[in-house]
Amino acid sequence: MLSLHKRGTGKVKWLKLSLAVALIFSLHGNAQATEIFAKVGTIGAQFLKMGVGGRGVAMGESFVAIADDASALYWNPAGIAQLEGKSHVILSHTSWPADIGHEFIGYVFTYGGIPGVLGVSMNILQMDPMIRTTEYHPDGINIAGSEELEQFDAGDLALGFSYAQFLTDKFSFGGTIKWIHQGLEDEFAEALNFDFGTLYNTGFRTITIGMAVQSIGQEMRFIDQNFSPPTMFKLGVAMSAFQAEQHSVLTSVEFNHPSDNKERGNVGLEYLYAPLERVSLALRGGYMTGRDVQDYTFGLGVQFPTSAAALANVNYSFSNLEALGGSHQVSVQLQY
Repeated sequence: MLSLHKRGTGKVKWLKLSLAVALIFSLHGNAQATEIFAKVGTIGAQFLKMGVGGRGVAMGESFVAIADDASALYWNPAGIAQLEGKSHVILSHTSWPADIGHEFIGYVFTYGGIPGVLGVSMNILQMDPMIRTTEYHPDGINIAGSEELEQFDAGDLALGFSYAQFLTDKFSFGGTIKWIHQGLEDEFAEALNFDFGTLYNTGFRTITIGMAVQSIGQEMRFIDQNFSPPTMFKLGVAMSAFQAEQHSVLTSVEFNHPSDNKERGNVGLEYLYAPLERVSLALRGGYMTGRDVQDYTFGLGVQFPTSAAALANVNYSFSNLEALGGSHQVSVQLQY
């Protein structure tokens, strides 16, 4: 973190910015849903709700029952069991309104004689330093002996370690332990949280069922207040709706229940055109319900070989945020 200066109403400015992030991802209820509305704004670490990977986000964040690439480290840790035998890397960047940047880095691998698949991940929310202001210095405070203005910064970080294994040839289970850190000036909050997930291939018409519970664990204490983690229950179904030699269509439906709001639903679709072996082009779209400012998403992706044994995937997604504009995400995945 940057060198931190006196506290002032700059903290208030940062808290307003944090509330903007929370509003993007909070699912407040209708006016009549008093109990649900009362929970909004009571949960910390909202950045853990931000989707990662251009593919899953473009499909309306309906990915818990697919989770077949390195982004499964976020969506459903049980999914990394499908990646056994090769190493996978994901690098993801999202540009949000208010100059907020969201990064996700993940690595999936097998190690020696350890059964199952392992993964490590880093989830980062960052923003540019902000000018400190007070009611007496609304334009900023000069650093002593300089024309430069005092600044402060803020950011969030989650480090994860994941493990998954097939318990049968159709059923996998996985979990992630996460260390979470949120910082503002010289104040910070930390906690340990867990994710758990399962993935089941029914064997009927390519239908898979995925379930995940995200962010269960300790409360975070920031200054003099305690905040619960953003626990989320997810249940989804996916299936291949069409399959031909060079064309395929994948569909998914997902139900989410957050601890701080009402239920929401996501649907997604992916069309894949594969003219050559190991080369493909994907078009994706999705829709999300139960949110205040998010609704439709779309994106595209391309897969191509980088060597005889390695593949690369580049994916882009756009999420509509209505009056706030939109968010753009680019991710790169390597398989080798």
